[in-house]
Amino acid sequence: MSSVQVLTTRRSWLLGSLAVAVLGASPPDHPELDGIRAKGKQAGMEGFDESESDHYLAIGDAPKRFRDEALSVCDSVFKDYRKYFSDKGFELSAPKAKLVVVTLQGPKAYAMFEGGFVDDAIGGHYDLEENRLVMFDFRGTGANPKAPVAEQENTFVLVHETMHQLTYNTGLLDLKSDVPLCIAEGLATIGETWAPRKKGVIGSTNRRRLLGLELGRKQGVKWIPIARLLADDKLLNEEKTQQVAYAESWMLVNKLLKDPARLPKFRAYLAALRDKPDPARRIEIATTHLGDLEKLDRDVRSGK
Repeated sequence: MSSVQVLTTRRSWLLGSLAVAVLGASPPDHPELDGIRAKGKQAGMEGFDESESDHYLAIGDAPKRFRDEALSVCDSVFKDYRKYFSDKGFELSAPKAKLVVVTLQGPKAYAMFEGGFVDDAIGGHYDLEENRLVMFDFRGTGANPKAPVAEQENTFVLVHETMHQLTYNTGLLDLKSDVPLCIAEGLATIGETWAPRKKGVIGSTNRRRLLGLELGRKQGVKWIPIARLLADDKLLNEEKTQQVAYAESWMLVNKLLKDPARLPKFRAYLAALRDKPDPARRIEIATTHLGDLEKLDRDVRSGK
């Protein structure tokens, strides 16, 4: 099993408490639900039911309790996300429709729905093309009996992927634009410190990622210059560099959000990315809005 599971596996959740309404014979008017049902049926899956909350729709073969818990977490993260980024001066828009979360009963169901083998290091994902979050109950059929605490695993993936979905549906990022993966993942990792019952909040120090940086260095992976991180998305997908690349992505975005002098520049940079720039201009655009990338690299690395 890869080291990703230790720190950044996209799964892990704890339970929230917001009320959700179970949908019976009259599901909500949402264009995606029929397509999700059809995909499940084509994969040989049955029993897809729905629940809805203030901002989300959940559909899948997972039990009602799991579905409702997922929606509770999503709604809580939505509220804290909106406050955090609004307080930072970002102008957020409301999602055009309720956001969709596919909740599956376990790893086996996830593999069936996605049509193939699922690595133990993956517990869910945000589908950028379909604009929906897909996750499974880590306690369900096909779960790894040696894996970490299931509820924590469930929360971690759910919060991370919810952050992705929110950034692309509230105007922070654009679904059809070129966004450096380190920026998209950096924004998602900002939320990983969230936990229910005020155990953690968005924007706290992400010690999991810092530990990932330390482990990566022990494995011989050197610091990745910020300019290279912005230009090369593969660094976040390759097993050798993944831990360090994710850690640096968090460190970069954390610096840009918390440094008063850099925050306005970061807002302008994200606005420029929403204009659908040429991917070949990534470094030019970053330099224009964020300044000298070598200096930024030094500041991020030193923690100044």
